[in-house]
Amino acid sequence: MNEIENTNILCGWGMPKSKIPTGKKSGKAVHDRDFKTLFYRKLTETHLFYEVGRIIASELEPTELIQKIITTIGKTVNFEDASVYIVRKDLTGLEPLYLHNPLLQSRMADAIFFDNGAPGAIAAGGEPIFLDDTALFESFLHHPDERKEQGSYIGIPLKNENRIVGVMGFSHSKTAAFRVEDFDLLRTLSHLISAGLEKAELFKKTLELSRIDELTGLLNYRVLIEKIEEEIRRKLRTGREFSFIMIDIDDFKRVNDRYGHLEGSRLIAQMGPLLKAACRTGSTDTCFRYGGEEFSILLAETDIDEALAVAERVRKSVEDYPFTLKVAHPYEKVTVSLGVATMEESGMKTTPELIHEADVALYRSKAVGKNKVTCFSESFSMPGMKIDGETGTS
Repeated sequence: MNEIENTNILCGWGMPKSKIPTGKKSGKAVHDRDFKTLFYRKLTETHLFYEVGRIIASELEPTELIQKIITTIGKTVNFEDASVYIVRKDLTGLEPLYLHNPLLQSRMADAIFFDNGAPGAIAAGGEPIFLDDTALFESFLHHPDERKEQGSYIGIPLKNENRIVGVMGFSHSKTAAFRVEDFDLLRTLSHLISAGLEKAELFKKTLELSRIDELTGLLNYRVLIEKIEEEIRRKLRTGREFSFIMIDIDDFKRVNDRYGHLEGSRLIAQMGPLLKAACRTGSTDTCFRYGGEEFSILLAETDIDEALAVAERVRKSVEDYPFTLKVAHPYEKVTVSLGVATMEESGMKTTPELIHEADVALYRSKAVGKNKVTCFSESFSMPGMKIDGETGTS
């Protein structure tokens, strides 16, 4: 039986080309092979698989997982640059998960589409790319603004049984820098990396679900406490004040009693996207479901005047929103009462104290007629006390 001997790697798509030689030359090549070098390479590859498996077993954050795996691969495969993209959830393109070059960190937010560059082409076709001379490749290798230069490139799809999970690419500034063995090793290793990446993404999704209220899509109470503590630590460093808003649906018990708990749940569910839309965009405001029919908003680097403006916008948005309850029963009104507290630049409060102040202001809003916004004052008291001649109610 004739032996298979790899020829020089050709630039282009797919696996490197090979031919089947005949005769005594093939047998002589086998006998002349350096078995010591072969044994060392196989031992190194086995150790690489062990290390990658160990990383996958111990690392649960996708970015850290890939960073450690690429670093480990670099001990066996000689590359200068690397990139890993993952397929977006809506399957419209790829998002960078890891770029080996520190100068490219600013490109981490740039997504690319399928068929765009080497990563997009690999994701669209599901086949690897092996290039001995990258100057002959018509598009980019790692990112859209990349200059076309001579070099070598290996791009491998990360697949599971059903779909493309992502793409990893490795490049070197020298032509013909990668061996056939490097290509085969990375292609074989890609299945293990795909499984590890899926495991990390699943854990991340599970962790996110544990932090999100299922009914409203807002962050839950546990995350609220974490975020307030973060803002307190930031204030200690920077001195910048921040604000907190407590929100309660007015007469919610009456809705449940009159129309049933299903209608009450619909009302709470619709509050989630409404609050997000009414708040400021970006990372300034964060919305939470505090519990039951109560909600809250944490406003980073926000003074009392700005916080009152946001609270008033939320109050008006709720008052005008076409809730399904109002559509089915036009005579029904849906309103909220809001209380605002601020961690002033000159003072410091604990998390319970800040929440308590917003809560007191909230119940002041309820006591003076509901559907109102109130800023905390030291003169306020909780429900049950006389306020301006009226008895507070909840």
